[in-house]
This record gives sequence, C-alpha cells and structure tokens, in this order.
Amino acid sequence: MAGSGDLKLLGVWTSPFVIRVRVVLNLKSIPYEYIEENLGDKSDLLLTSNPVHKSVPVLLHDGRPVNESQIIIQYIDELWPDRQSVLPSDPYDRAVARFWAAYVDDKVRPAWLAIVFGSKTEEEREVAVAKAVEALETLEGAFEGKKKPFFGGERIGFVDVVLGGYLGWFTAIDKMIGRRLIDPERMPALAAWEENFRAADAAKGVVPDDADKVLEFREKLLSWSAKKAEAKTRSEMAGGGELKLLGVWTSPFVLRVRFVLNLKSLTYEYIEESLGDKSDLLLTSNPVNKSVPVLLHDGCPVNESQIIIQYIDEVWPDRQSVLPSDPYDRAVARFWAAYIDDKLELAWLGILFRSKTEEEREVAVAHAVAALETLEGAFVECSKGKKPFFGGERIEFVDVVLGGYLGWFTAIERLIGRRLIDPARTPALAAWEDRFRATDVAKSVVSDDADKMLEFRRILLDWSASGIITL
Repeated sequence: MAGSGDLKLLGVWTSPFVIRVRVVLNLKSIPYEYIEENLGDKSDLLLTSNPVHKSVPVLLHDGRPVNESQIIIQYIDELWPDRQSVLPSDPYDRAVARFWAAYVDDKVRPAWLAIVFGSKTEEEREVAVAKAVEALETLEGAFEGKKKPFFGGERIGFVDVVLGGYLGWFTAIDKMIGRRLIDPERMPALAAWEENFRAADAAKGVVPDDADKVLEFREKLLSWSAKKAEAKTRSEMAGGGELKLLGVWTSPFVLRVRFVLNLKSLTYEYIEESLGDKSDLLLTSNPVNKSVPVLLHDGCPVNESQIIIQYIDEVWPDRQSVLPSDPYDRAVARFWAAYIDDKLELAWLGILFRSKTEEEREVAVAHAVAALETLEGAFVECSKGKKPFFGGERIEFVDVVLGGYLGWFTAIERLIGRRLIDPARTPALAAWEDRFRATDVAKSVVSDDADKMLEFRRILLDWSASGIITL
C-alpha cells in the first residue's frame, strides 16, 4: 500500500543532500511542501527536528522527522513501493548501489567541501580538485561498463541521485577552476551521464545550473561561517560555549538572568518568545514548565532563573561573582532570594493578573508592601547601613533577584496611583532602587515605560481569558 500523510522537506536550495531527496520525490511524483531554511538563522523547526546535527535535509512525515539524505531516500522508497523504485529490487544489486552511494559521500563530499570552502590557497584547492577527479575517475570505471544512460540502468536509481546532487556545485567549481571537473575527454561515460541526468524531468527544476548564483550563495555561506567563528572566539574568551537565552522582555525572571550576563560581560544571543505561541525550541528545552527563562549553553538547557544565575556564576568564576564567596554569606543571600520569590511573586501576580476587584488588588498590594518592608530591614542589615547594594559595594545575588521586578513596579505604581517602594516607608530600599536602575547592567534591560508594560499586561490578560495561557 502506498504511503500517505503530510510531507514537508526542510532544505537549502544548493545542498547536494537536499537536491537528491527532491529528485526522488519528483521521480515518484509525491506532493510535498518545501521549506527553505536559512543556515545563518536556523528555524526552531529544524533545530528540534534534527537536534543532533542541526542540518538539512529533514523530511517531516506527519510531523515525524527523518534525517540524513540517504536514509530519507530509502525511507521514501520503502514507503511508496508502487511508485518508481530508486533502489534495485535484487538484494545484491541493492548492496552494490549502497556501496557506490557510500563511496560518493566518502570521497566526493570532502573534496567538494575542500574546493569550495576549505582551501585557503590555490595549491590547497588544486590538491582538493585532484582528489575529486580521482574519485570521479573511479566512478567512471564503475559506470562505463553498464552501457546504459544511468547507474540505475534505463532509469535513474540510487547512485544517480546521490551523485547528481553535487552537479549544481560542479557547475560552480568549473567556473572557479576554469575547466570541467567531469572532463568529457578523461571521463566520457560520466560526462554523458551528467547530460542525461540534468535533462531528466526529475532534476530540471531542482539541480542549479547558474554558476554565478551558486557562487554568490557560496560567498554568503563563507560570510556566515566567518561571523560564527568570530562569535565562537568571543564566547570562548568569555568562558567557552555558545549561549542563547529564551525569554520575554517583561519577565522578572528573565531580567535577572540578563543582569547577570551583563555583569559578567558574557556574549549571548537573546531570543524573544511569544507566550501566546511558544516555540518548539522552548517547549523541548523546558518540557516540564514550558516557561522562560531557558539558558542554552552549547545546546544544553538550564531552567529556572535562580538556578541559571548560580550556573553562570559557577561556569564563569573569573568574571564578577554574583554569589558571595563566604559560605555563610552565600546561605544568607540564598535565603533572601528565596524570600523574594516566595512573597513578592504571589503579590505581583495578585496585583496585576489575579485580582478581580479593587479590594482584592489592595489586599495584594498590602502583601507586597509588607514583603518590601521586611526587605528594607534586610537591606540595612546586608549593606551594613552604608553600602549601595545588598551585595555591598557591587550588585550581587539578592540585587538581581529583586531587581527583576522593578519594571513591573513602575507599571503597578501607574495602576494604583502611588509608589510601591515608598521613600517615606522604605527609604533605604527606595535609594537602592534608584542606584540599581542607574547601573549599566540594568539600564538596557529594565523597562521604565509604564504604558508599554500595561499594554503588555492587557495582551496577557486577553490570552488568559481565551485560554491560551494560564496566569
């Protein structure tokens, strides 16, 4: 019975590995949706569908991913056996076809990469060209005795599509080196095969024949590669590994992580999430709570803001510390950080999202004020009454945990018509707030636009009312 279901192919138009899959889908006249990927900014769908290699092609069959081009081709051939077969029916012939397909990727692929991307000098390129020619001459010997138009005989087969995927790049290489890679004089059988393959309907709209366009794409890939290498160097200098932070710009828990990354001058990619339509990357990185923040360090997820902060502090100990070095002071800092999330988080949610009446809101405000008054006393004690921050002369753990709420405090003050951190009732904390907001660490992260914050609150409330999110 023929295969069925929704088919999507994630690819890049120049990729030899994507092209071979497209040729097979065309050969079998199978409808599919083609999704062009940007290698400089890979989609969440690609990253979650191929988390190991993060590369194209990926075939999605009813949402289930199949990776690696030769595996995909065999999967398609097995699922749609009533359409034109790609692999031979005879087991021995099938084994031979698999051997030569493996040979192509074992020999032609590294030579192609070296010619197009890896050669730094003309001499290095010529060495790579020689290796490619040697591999192609071996393939000439394998093909010439067949006396058929294709490796598969009278029609295109497995080895044809595997080798045929490279033909677009061969056109570009011919222009780069000023001569034919598949030379009709040295490889007449393979040159005739190339013409036959390019002329096939399955290949016509898929195999690139514009050398300039392919070479232009090569320049783009080289530029992306250079930028990635530069970013990797900067990241390694900062402690090693690629850093990404999934967040929402208003989240107190995301803000505190951003403070710490700024404090330590760590380079990271910030990815803004939509709580109304969470990305696959977020859902797979934090499958338990499905919430932000998530820190991805070389692809490994770390969740929960206080855990993330301590992780960053441990991985980059040579940068400004966030937690005190003394074990007792560290325990005290963790206590007050836990107190903030135990008392302030509930009050903050109550004021902004969960109060249905003015009376309920005032009760939540009273809880927040009571917690802040307790923190006033804690600040005086921690700062010895003379220091600018909970951490003393510089921002530390309790500062960033409490500081994450300051953007919403601005919005709450607009909502209730008075200061939450009241200079008359909590003067030390009010002075701390002013100092914290003025730091370079906080300036670019904490919003002071109450209207913008309240508009975002309205959106969240609408999503909550529609059942899209839970507040």
